[in-house]
Amino acid sequence: MATLRNLWDTVVMGRGSLAESPTFSKLTPQVGSPWTASDLSAIVWADVTGSGFQPVTRSMAMAVPAVAKARHLLCGVIGPLPLLSFTGATQDLTQPGWMQRTDGDLSPFHRMVWTVDDLFHYGWSLWAAKRGATSDGSGVLAMARVPYERWTVDSEGFITVDGQRVLDGQAVLIPGPHGGILNDGSTIVRLAADNLQAAANAARNPNPNVDLHYTGDEPLDDDVRDSLIQVWSDARRGLNGGVGFTNKLVEARVLGSHLDKLLIEGRNADAVDIARQAGVTASSLDATASGASLEYVTAETRNQELLDYGVKFYMDAITARLSQDDCVPRGHRTAFDLTEFTTLTPTPTGAPTSD
Repeated sequence: MATLRNLWDTVVMGRGSLAESPTFSKLTPQVGSPWTASDLSAIVWADVTGSGFQPVTRSMAMAVPAVAKARHLLCGVIGPLPLLSFTGATQDLTQPGWMQRTDGDLSPFHRMVWTVDDLFHYGWSLWAAKRGATSDGSGVLAMARVPYERWTVDSEGFITVDGQRVLDGQAVLIPGPHGGILNDGSTIVRLAADNLQAAANAARNPNPNVDLHYTGDEPLDDDVRDSLIQVWSDARRGLNGGVGFTNKLVEARVLGSHLDKLLIEGRNADAVDIARQAGVTASSLDATASGASLEYVTAETRNQELLDYGVKFYMDAITARLSQDDCVPRGHRTAFDLTEFTTLTPTPTGAPTSD
């Protein structure tokens, strides 16, 4: 997308507007690097001890339904909410233009959705800021999210995009409310993925585990043995009506079946743990905590609970960063407009936003 790419080139990379002695954007001492906790040490330790290790990636996490539901819930609620500027409790008459537009090919909705996605998975998100004279006094002409895979922090603490340092003032780094589910919740995500795989294996092989025990005196030919196992394996998957064959030299022994509690209750427990890790209620992920009972709740109550015990955690992290003096004038703050979210009958045309 040419427009967004041009914004990165001129704003993030500083091309076409480099100062004679440019300064670059660096993390403050109070802010830890997003890459200080690397999976490399864990991989090395697993190699030494001989234990298996697979770093949890976004695609792996999103393949777990409970993780995807938590992500979609947070992004779906926060993404459409308009950003507004306030002085104390009073809404400013002149709103910064960047709040309701991006000057690029992606809408403010997509910018916010993928910002929340970054915070949910990784714990950090980066925006590019284009600066200049503005009527609202913010000094910010446009804001655009930088894809997570394109930026990093080098060994000296400077923010880089596509391997080049970002000019000072042209990067807005947004810390999340936690370290990201891929980091802090890697254990539970990996466990949920394993249980999901176990359930898929049980679906492919619904019959109990079977041992084809050979009782003959002569050694069984490998080809004959493999052929017999394949025939029984096919039968367990429903081929030939699920019918197998044994003779007096082969005895079919049932070793056990899949544990229903592991496949059903275990996956529910995984969803509850993921809800706890993500900071949302278990009921919002269609999971039931142990000992919980069903109760009638209204849509208004459900929305307020979701806001108080989940979504607000992420909204506050975003608005706290966007309320800093490099985003809005000193003494001003940003906040999300919750009118449409808390109203039971929303406006049919949606909240009015600037183009």
